[in-house]
Amino acid sequence: MFMTNTFAVLLGDTLVKSEDVPVTKQLIDVYDKYRCSVVALEEVKPEMIQHYGVIEGKPLEDNVFIASDWVEKPLPEEAPSNLAVASRYIFTPEIFDYLEQILPGKNGEIQLTDAMRLMVKHHAMVGLKFKGKRYDIGNKLGFLKTNLIYGLEDDEIGGELKEWLKTFTQEL
Repeated sequence: MFMTNTFAVLLGDTLVKSEDVPVTKQLIDVYDKYRCSVVALEEVKPEMIQHYGVIEGKPLEDNVFIASDWVEKPLPEEAPSNLAVASRYIFTPEIFDYLEQILPGKNGEIQLTDAMRLMVKHHAMVGLKFKGKRYDIGNKLGFLKTNLIYGLEDDEIGGELKEWLKTFTQEL
């Protein structure tokens, strides 16, 4: 189980869904095995890579990678992989030491990825290509699409929402 002061970070601009084991539990299981910070990863298309932090690393086992570096929002031709950070993390408390050292990066923001880049030079970090699906709700269209997906899958309102969507789209 968690070492004292180890914690999970779940960014609010993303929802993740898995069929069996919740994504945070998948990360905890990897933490329990390797006893280091763990970052959720997903494969992304090359044209989307510049929107994410990306892992540089090597496979440890199926879907688990040891990180040697993290790159924030690289151009597709500069990306070390197509495995992007998926807004879910298990961190050991050392991350705070590195967050204190960084200055605003791309877009004038403090980037968690920049702190991870410093941290990985001194502390092991692994990435897990999790089993499940990530939904980006950090923009208007992604927010609306995700709400429709979740609504259509809901037992209580899914059928009625589907019928309404059929009628609505026919009226367009």
